[in-house]
Amino acid sequence: AMEHLVLKLEATYPEREKRIVVGFSADKDLAQCGRSLLSIVKDPSRLHLVEAAHPRAAKLEDILTAEPKLRESNFDEEDRSITAQVKSALAIAEKHGEILVICGSVFLMAEARETLGIDEPRDSKYIAEVAGANLRHGQEFFGNSNPEKEEK
Repeated sequence: AMEHLVLKLEATYPEREKRIVVGFSADKDLAQCGRSLLSIVKDPSRLHLVEAAHPRAAKLEDILTAEPKLRESNFDEEDRSITAQVKSALAIAEKHGEILVICGSVFLMAEARETLGIDEPRDSKYIAEVAGANLRHGQEFFGNSNPEKEEK
């Protein structure tokens, strides 16, 4: 999937610089994913690595070990939040006229969308406890468009 994304970005935006926020599931070929992304950005500083708060998410240490060149990318071992890297990447991308791509594991998308200000329906607290395993960001939303109503 990462190779297809790289091909699509190059075909669609061949002349534009890209800035990428990415996190992976632990079961992926982290080295291959890293090499694919490095092939599109050329400069590792245009990559922002994140670690989703999910037990199946790849740890930063594992990503960096799998592809050592990623040590030159942006990441924060103290603040591994998706929010911090998305905000940083967005500010830099806007300043330099780059395309911002947020990709990788489904486990990071809910927090990334929230950081970007995308207001979407949320599960009720009862569904979130079951479907999201009581995680901060459940990975599926079943369309409850007004969670405050249900809380009362």
